[in-house]
Parts: sequence; C-alpha cells; structure tokens
Amino acid sequence: MHPALRLTALAVAAVATRALSPPSAAPAADTTRPATPAAATPSRGGPDRANPDRANQASAVDQRVAALRAKLQITPAQEPQWNQFAQVMRDNAQRMDDSFQRRAQMIGTQNAEDNMASYAQMAMAHAQGMQNLVPAFHTLYGTMSDLQKRAADQVFRDDAHGGTKPRGRQGPAR
Repeated sequence: MHPALRLTALAVAAVATRALSPPSAAPAADTTRPATPAAATPSRGGPDRANPDRANQASAVDQRVAALRAKLQITPAQEPQWNQFAQVMRDNAQRMDDSFQRRAQMIGTQNAEDNMASYAQMAMAHAQGMQNLVPAFHTLYGTMSDLQKRAADQVFRDDAHGGTKPRGRQGPAR
C-alpha cells in the first residue's frame, strides 16, 4: 500500500485517538485487550510475518489504545467497559485497513467514477465505525469520575482540532 494511504488509514481508523502520542514506557502488562485464544483472533494474535505492514498497523493501534487508556486513567473496575471500547477501536482499524488495501489494489485500474465510488464506500465504512464506537464509549463514559470525564472531554476536544485552534474564516468578514 502507498505510504500516504497507510498513514491516512491509520489516522482514519484510529480517529478517536489520532492526536495521542504513544506512551513513553511500555505498560507492565497488556490489560487493554480481553483475554481470547490466539486462534480466535488470528489477525491480531501476534506479529503477522506474512504481512509486516499489518503487524505495524496493529502495533500502532495498540499503542494508541494504550496511550488513550493512560490519559483517561482507566481503573480496574472500568476494565470491562474499557476492553469493549478498545476492541471496537481495533475492529474499526482492521476494517478500515482492509478497505484501504482493497482500494489500493484496484486504484491503478479504476476510472474516475469508480475511484470516487470506492472513496465514498470508505467514508461510509468510517462513519459506520464511528457509530459503532458511540455506544461502547457511552457505556465507558458513564463509569468515569468527574475528573476522568474532564480528561476525556479535553482529549477528544484536542483530537477534534488536531491540537490546533478551530479552523474558520480568517480575518474580518467582507
């Protein structure tokens, strides 16, 4: 996949956490994933030696999930809700990566109309992924303390602005 598409896929797939940087130190144990047998999740059960790009994408998503978990200061009592939310993020990232891969394979032979239609399909998949995140986050947010909610509000506010001031009309109205 083209490197620019790969970066865009990561940004779109992890939209809820794109403004986050990876944690500076690895956690002692990975508590961001529910315990599942490796056979049940072959694409995420470990490094994908057949496709290193996929392994890198999964690793980047896991780093972002871990960074968000740390910023939100998830407690042990919130683990079930967090794990559900984190899994939806991972599933969304996987679906978006699959969608980008399909588009990248076909882009060289697509005419402009097909290209636009495939891009629209990706945008719809992204919107559906966000719709999937809402109920999982709603459940998690409901378990948060006021301090955690303020932190979450700020993290997502910063994310919405990409760490910059909101864009709008520049200068006085004419």
